[in-house]
Amino acid sequence: METGLEGMDFAALARNLAFALIPMILSLSVHEYAHAWSATKLGDPTARDAGRLTLNPTAHIDPWGTLFIPALSVLMGGIAFIGWARPTPFRSDRFRPGINRRFGAALVAAAGPLSNLILATLSIATIALLARTHLPLFHEVQDGDRFVPEPFPAVRLLISMFSLNLALAFFNLLPIPPLDGHRLLPPVFDPIVRPLSRYGFAILLAVFFLLPGVANKLFYTPLEQATEAMERLFGVI
Repeated sequence: METGLEGMDFAALARNLAFALIPMILSLSVHEYAHAWSATKLGDPTARDAGRLTLNPTAHIDPWGTLFIPALSVLMGGIAFIGWARPTPFRSDRFRPGINRRFGAALVAAAGPLSNLILATLSIATIALLARTHLPLFHEVQDGDRFVPEPFPAVRLLISMFSLNLALAFFNLLPIPPLDGHRLLPPVFDPIVRPLSRYGFAILLAVFFLLPGVANKLFYTPLEQATEAMERLFGVI
């Protein structure tokens, strides 16, 4: 009697895991480093003292958010889950004198999504450059009784880096605590945001799993539009 494991392509599964986890680890490490770097530049040594002013992934990895959840998405057939890393600590009261605490906190918050946007831009720009050199980016692989194009590993990694980092930038800009976007809201929203802080994770789960229409308007539709705009800008579609 044949079991499900006997029919599983473990080599393909390993490749899929690698192309999910490597970009996730790299991207989240850069994201958290950007937070630490910006806070340090503003005079707050909290992140540096905690060992977070580094690109070493071991300083930033959250076992669940960086490894388990992205791996689970692959095992479940590619269901899109956004990962996360350990939050980078900072204290606005330790900024240099003369720096407005709220403005400084907004700069620290914005540094993370901005780093992901830069990574996404570098990734798609590299793909566009490779395409213009007329190097082969795809090869034909057999899928049943037909052949379909598949990107070479380096190109697949770049594609993953582009799509993931653009998604991370948009996701983290959502104005829901604990995401970075809530620190970019003007003070008038404080009476609404502060009570929501302790329920932020539950709100995110509700929006993305129970309110698909809201999730589409807040995240998926803008992300799709931004993806198409960047692909047109760099001439890769």
